[in-house]
Amino acid sequence: MDACEVSAEDVDLEYVNAGGVRGREAPECLWSVRFESVRPERRLPAFRGQGNRYGWCWSATCGGHVGYES
Repeated sequence: MDACEVSAEDVDLEYVNAGGVRGREAPECLWSVRFESVRPERRLPAFRGQGNRYGWCWSATCGGHVGYES
């Protein structure tokens, strides 16, 4: 296997659910998790002189605002 190749069996997703409980599972076990409603893993950065932009935009798919960072 090439050093850049990753198989699905090697991947776990970690998330914090709406209740604040951290979860970590294989992707095939997460069909019922609504990732659009889980809490962000980190805050959007904000500091003087930063080179990127961040904010919130409306997502019709999710029915709410989602954070973005450039």
